[in-house]
Amino acid sequence: MSFGVTQLFQTSSDHAKDGAFAVGIIYIVFCSTNLALSSHLTHLLGIRLTLIVSSLTYVFFIAANIKYYPWMLYTSSFLLGLGAALFWTAQGVYVTLATNEHEQVNGLAPSSTRGFINGVFLGLFYLHQTLGNLLMSFLFYSKLSQWIIFAIMTAIAGLGTFSLICLRPMRMPKNTGFTFIYIDFITEMLFLHLDQRSVLSRLTILWDLPFVLLVPSISYLGLSQGFIYAAIPPLIIDNSRKFLIFAFYGIVTAVCSIVFGRLSDSRIRRLDVFILGAFSHTVIYALLLTKWKPPLDQTRIEIFIIIVAGLAVGDSLFTSQLFSTLAVFYGFTRPADAFASLRIFQSAGTALIYVTQAYISIQIQLFGLITLASLAVVTLIYEHYGVKSLDTGKTNMEVQGPSITLSNMKIDDGLPLNISTNTTVL
Repeated sequence: MSFGVTQLFQTSSDHAKDGAFAVGIIYIVFCSTNLALSSHLTHLLGIRLTLIVSSLTYVFFIAANIKYYPWMLYTSSFLLGLGAALFWTAQGVYVTLATNEHEQVNGLAPSSTRGFINGVFLGLFYLHQTLGNLLMSFLFYSKLSQWIIFAIMTAIAGLGTFSLICLRPMRMPKNTGFTFIYIDFITEMLFLHLDQRSVLSRLTILWDLPFVLLVPSISYLGLSQGFIYAAIPPLIIDNSRKFLIFAFYGIVTAVCSIVFGRLSDSRIRRLDVFILGAFSHTVIYALLLTKWKPPLDQTRIEIFIIIVAGLAVGDSLFTSQLFSTLAVFYGFTRPADAFASLRIFQSAGTALIYVTQAYISIQIQLFGLITLASLAVVTLIYEHYGVKSLDTGKTNMEVQGPSITLSNMKIDDGLPLNISTNTTVL
């Protein structure tokens, strides 16, 4: 709630370049930490402790906006990058394991509720952003001093950290034995025996073909979110109106996350949801390149509403479906590695937008986003029909017959986790 509005404020403050650079630092460190440490530390600390400790870095960053000191803003940004990597890896694992438990306890088919539960989580997440934006809109409308506004938001963030103590502990799945990696561009099999608790062993997922084919979509998600939070806010000059419009963005995102999360579990394919999300974004990009070229008429609020609505639909569909797809592929074997790796490419894309915001025109950004969105759709189609179903996680080999040979084993092959009061590995 507090961080979302604080991030949004950075490119609209009196120190917009410093703010954009500070957010860029967050996502660069975020990316680097996911590459090296977040999955490993989440295993070592446990999910709940990771969430509690890492959330403190959010409080520090928000508090750094009470009084502007560049060194404090940059320091808090660096620490938040570390904390965010741990926080979002632990969050992805917690929701995935909770879904596993829910399906097993209630006798449901595996992965039959992943879209809905991820949609509910993201819906609540964006609803809190909506409340934060409404509060910020009111506070700016009331002409309060900036230090008072961010003191209030810091207090709210502190309460959020305290509430994490109430989370029920969730035990991490454990992989044992050998990890086999098949590298398609080499004509031989390459087998590596790695300690499953080492940092390097966490990165082997980056060579898994199903994950590799998701990289364009993950990268696009990061770039598009960077564009939404870095390029769109400066187009709306009045701060009170800005946060009010982004409150509407949060409402649309929350509703779409829940509705399409539910639909993707039973009625429509995840691939179709991805395509709809890409189409929604592309329409807005095309309008910004042709009909609504910046700077925009500040009196036509309907333009801003249409822009944020279209971007919200695409953002919610890509985010919820990527979370669900990774949970389907890796939810029973290595969820921490999967969500940490997702954040590597997502945060790298977001960092790129923030760092280059002052140097690359919005038109070039839009052309780049359209190109990557198209590539993401193409790779998703190939993944779904040629490699692994986005809905069930089954490979073509599994669909054709039950026999499994060493040559078609994937990095995510592993033993299913039976989550109950006494967690065991079967």
